[in-house]
Amino acid sequence: MAEHTSTRTPIHQILAVLCIGVFAGAMALHAAPYPEGETVPSRGALWNAFQYGVPLFMAGVCLTGKRWAFMTVVIYGTIGLALDIATLVQSLTSENASATFLIVILTTGILNFLLIIFGGKALLSSPGFTPQEKNPR
Repeated sequence: MAEHTSTRTPIHQILAVLCIGVFAGAMALHAAPYPEGETVPSRGALWNAFQYGVPLFMAGVCLTGKRWAFMTVVIYGTIGLALDIATLVQSLTSENASATFLIVILTTGILNFLLIIFGGKALLSSPGFTPQEKNPR
């Protein structure tokens, strides 16, 4: 019998690519033009670490395939998606949002959503996960 080899990409590699995409989105957001009359806000070191460092760190950790790495991706994606939605709503209600800015926010929002979906799938399908049985009463 011939052995069947799978050509599917492992989910931890998909998560690493998505994390790098979130990092690229943060870089593009920083480079996006600001509306006239507004200055680029100064950001602290903690915000820069969250926006730039954490996605790169998570990409590396996802490649290890650890279960806790998948959960951190889900948490980061949830926080990132909430921030993206809040920024999108604020931009849409103001009249001076650029199209480039909106496209970058939508893109990072989609990437964060995909982090939640694929991270959750990886967490639930990882070895060692056993769903709780319902307690019959």
